[in-house]
Amino acid sequence: MSSSLADRLSAAATLEADLLAEICAAAGRVFPDAPAHPEVLAEPTEAVMHLLARCLPGWQIHLTGEASEPNGHWRCSLRKSSASDDDLVVGTATGPTIPLVMARALWDVVQKS
Repeated sequence: MSSSLADRLSAAATLEADLLAEICAAAGRVFPDAPAHPEVLAEPTEAVMHLLARCLPGWQIHLTGEASEPNGHWRCSLRKSSASDDDLVVGTATGPTIPLVMARALWDVVQKS
């Protein structure tokens, strides 16, 4: 499942509920506090933020980008702390939308954990 999920995440233009549910299920195998159904939240950014808060409590989210239509150019990094550059696990990703780039960065952490 992980390689097809990685491929679908890489090819996605937006974060759809079924993709988010798969990420959540995969994250739950690494992070037991991952919510079972984040797709119940109506807004994708809210849903992925909820997922990040449950999987990576206290982690730093660094989001940069340029909002443009139809798609922005976003970059996200997730790290345990902002105080040092020697975190063993860091998630990074780029993407066209904020929820998608945060989901891709979380997936990067899941794969490295």
